[in-house]
Amino acid sequence: MWMDHHDLLREFPEFAQAIVTLRARDGHFNALCGRFDATSSEIVRIERGEVPAGDDQLKALRALRLKIKDEIVALLRAT
Repeated sequence: MWMDHHDLLREFPEFAQAIVTLRARDGHFNALCGRFDATSSEIVRIERGEVPAGDDQLKALRALRLKIKDEIVALLRAT
């Protein structure tokens, strides 16, 4: 079963302005968001069957996406 791409602005509407501002001003934050987007897109491609991958690889990518998201949320809460 596949899901849509996890969009940070949609997942965290309460932080929408902070996400936009930090992406423009903070290179580290912007890079984290880019990694999150790329990882999430890769997961969706695998789930849709566009890219072959095993269950272990998909599980690892999901864990990575969650780790990146946790770091993003921690930075957002610190602002």
